[in-house]
Amino acid sequence: MVHFRVLYLLALLLFISTGPVSAGENVWTEKKLGQIILKADRAAQHNKWSRAIRYGEQMLTASRILDTENNYRYISLLKNLNRYYDKAGRITEAADRIKTGYMLSKRHLGLSHPTSLTSRNLYYKLLISLENYADAIPLIQENITVSQAEPPDPFRVLFYTEQLALLYSLTHRYEEEEATLIRLLDLNKKILGDKTSEDHKIILSLAQNYCRQKKLNDFKELITTHQLKFYCKW
Repeated sequence: MVHFRVLYLLALLLFISTGPVSAGENVWTEKKLGQIILKADRAAQHNKWSRAIRYGEQMLTASRILDTENNYRYISLLKNLNRYYDKAGRITEAADRIKTGYMLSKRHLGLSHPTSLTSRNLYYKLLISLENYADAIPLIQENITVSQAEPPDPFRVLFYTEQLALLYSLTHRYEEEEATLIRLLDLNKKILGDKTSEDHKIILSLAQNYCRQKKLNDFKELITTHQLKFYCKW
């Protein structure tokens, strides 16, 4: 009899300390998740980004319970929520999850998957906003790799190669910038033809690069060949 009373008191103490669990509290179902996803989508369609973020946080919580982090739905919903933060002008608030979204999509979906492309571009935008140019370089290199794959997209390759050259310049990696500018000039001629305004801009950037590297002979040859009015203070 005493033993029964002790057990009863322990059970009562446990109940008091934890409190009763109300019906439906923290219980997520596929149906409830689907409803929240629809609400987030509708808010996004009407550019109501704060509301989309509020519902998006709920749908990610639900997906974390119902799915695993390597599950496609979880990665896709994380991408959507990160995009809501970006559209709301609050991209830095989601910095950690934007990086996580990029890493998960890259690891489980591959570089060329549409979700990976969006996640990578969001992470790139975040890094540029933080002026973290060094970490942005591998992302642009991945975009070039994807754009060169079948079917190749030469205009995207051209666009990303131009960004890569700029990032090398901003990070003072001048030898790599030089090689990228030479490749960019060749791509520009193949895709757009000779003597375009873009050619002139690339050649000026290359002249500036030679100046920074103090490559006197290459600099003089370049400005003489293209009749540039460019002064370099050695």
